Amino acid sequence: MVVPKLGQKLSNMEYLTIINFEELFDGGYNLSSLKELILGDLPELRVAWKDPIQLVNFQGLTKLYVFRCGRLRYILSPTIARNLPQLSCLKIHECEELEQIIEKDGQTTSQGHNLQPICLPNLTEIEIYKCENLKSLFPMSVAHGLSKLQKLIVLYVSKLEQVFEQSGDEANGSEEKEKVIQLPQFGTLRLEGLPNLVSFSPEGYHFVFPSVRIFLVIGCPNITTSFSVDSEQSGHAKTEAIRSIDENIVEAFTRAQQKTWPIGSNIGWLR
Repeated sequence: MVVPKLGQKLSNMEYLTIINFEELFDGGYNLSSLKELILGDLPELRVAWKDPIQLVNFQGLTKLYVFRCGRLRYILSPTIARNLPQLSCLKIHECEELEQIIEKDGQTTSQGHNLQPICLPNLTEIEIYKCENLKSLFPMSVAHGLSKLQKLIVLYVSKLEQVFEQSGDEANGSEEKEKVIQLPQFGTLRLEGLPNLVSFSPEGYHFVFPSVRIFLVIGCPNITTSFSVDSEQSGHAKTEAIRSIDENIVEAFTRAQQKTWPIGSNIGWLR
């Protein structure tokens, strides 16, 4: 349990670092002023938040850092993830057993209420380092709401297969029309040491980064997403199914790009 003797003092706390504890939040604490939370060196930690919890506690949280929590399987429950409107920075380092950043809805008990989409509207920076069991970062349903994302860094996550995976609620939708996602403030993409990475997104998605300044994709030999920069210096990440590609469309797309890299090759580009 987190420092219960602090009592009322927690209500005015803006920064909290927790190291070497075995149990964390299970409700009863007023952390409404908390802006920055660091969880580190918690080798026995399995669950950071136990629902139900006073959701108002984390409405003002802007920065969440998690490092060396070896037994943690997910960072956020869906309930908590839906109630972090101010979160701007998420960094996760060396959590060996981490399988999901946001636990899937079906894995928690539901109270039967209508589920709101998970949205992190103010998230600007994501950094993931050496989380060996993680296979994807977020479902596409979350990616749609990352309009303020500026930086994405993923390093040495050996089992990662997709950055953004297919959402369950989109799996049965039409796959014929290309889905374009604009990230207007996105400036830095760094993917490095990801031997099992297959794609940036599911087939049929085209990410556009008008403000990109850094493209680094290194040590991702199996990736099928094509990366390019057009004549206006906008970046593109496009995942297509080879069997459904219309050659004329591909040719037109290629002509429109100023720089296109071979699929699976190392990429290093700075504006």
